[in-house]
Amino acid sequence: MTEGYSKLLAFAKEGAAKCAAEELEVLRQMVSIDSGSGDLEGNAKVVEIVDGVLKQIPGIRIEHVEDKYGIHVIARLKPANPTGKIVISCHLDTVFQKGDVEKHPFRVEGDRMYGLGIVDCKGGFVVSAHAVKLMQAGGLLPDKEIVMLYTCDEEIMSPTSYPLFEKEAAGAEMAFVFEPSRDDNGALTSRKGVFLIDINVTGRSAHSGVNYLAGASATMELARKMLALESRNIPEKNIFFNVANLQSSKPDNVVPDFASAIASVRVSNDEEMQLVRDILKEVSGEVGIEGTKTTMEVRQFVYPMPRTEGNVKLFGLVKKAAGIMGQAEFPEQSSGGSGDAGWFSSHGIPSVDALGPYMYKIHHTEESGKVSSIEERTALFCIVLGLIDSEWK
Repeated sequence: MTEGYSKLLAFAKEGAAKCAAEELEVLRQMVSIDSGSGDLEGNAKVVEIVDGVLKQIPGIRIEHVEDKYGIHVIARLKPANPTGKIVISCHLDTVFQKGDVEKHPFRVEGDRMYGLGIVDCKGGFVVSAHAVKLMQAGGLLPDKEIVMLYTCDEEIMSPTSYPLFEKEAAGAEMAFVFEPSRDDNGALTSRKGVFLIDINVTGRSAHSGVNYLAGASATMELARKMLALESRNIPEKNIFFNVANLQSSKPDNVVPDFASAIASVRVSNDEEMQLVRDILKEVSGEVGIEGTKTTMEVRQFVYPMPRTEGNVKLFGLVKKAAGIMGQAEFPEQSSGGSGDAGWFSSHGIPSVDALGPYMYKIHHTEESGKVSSIEERTALFCIVLGLIDSEWK
């Protein structure tokens, strides 16, 4: 190991060790607040904690963007003559409901920390913010603008984050996303994207006992559409249509003239996105019961994170940092879950995800993470930041 790497390693490890207890305390405070997507009161309290951490970084500029789901936090460090831009991102919302925190409070058992959202994605915030804070204090940040985006709506598919990304990530050279890490090590270079699809079927009502054949059952046609979608599953590509939330007109002695459902399907790239759109067009155009009509419209969409050359190159930088830390094995990984990294990657920004603490049972009331991984991942990102000016070409 070169002398420069040794000094960087020593600084990162010493700094991460010193702030680990503070990071755990910040996590305790954050996960002791209900902060499900759209919980404005809870989100505001979490943002207050976030601001308190960020304000410890000299020269930082903090902006709040408020919308109906809460507050997006934008924090910016900009040297006099930046040579480029780096984006750091994770979310502050959870999948849990008001009152869940009281039932499932923060606790630590050995090297395991428990709390709702403790790794998804509050842990990502403490790791990313403290790594920037440490490197700023040591004068070791890269000579680039650093934009830190901490958003409030990722768990509901980032409907208001995407316009924010478009504005703030313009011209970015790279994006580091701090979702929790998988399998105790490694990082992600690819993720699935998600379509949410509204399926609406109209038919013709009639008395179901007296004059059934005069009707055209929307529910029976919806059933045909569900089976048609199932028949279009492509297992070799891991493309599966999942249909849920079925509803229909009432009462049950009338042939339904309306039925609806919501379908979801996950995709990996532009080709699969178009394939799904073609399937939806084909299936919605098929008429099994005369007198019915079906529409299938994409309600919401999360971009996939395709495995690009840029992502692999940036992963190489993170893997080098892991090697400096002595982690000989640092696997490149993929996830069937979606996330905000998909936006950055799909828009041509080299991206790496899952840089937060190690996760267990996310989206579960027993969500937990490894306490020691807070310090480990903070040191890792310190080293990544310290390598950018010399290693990223």
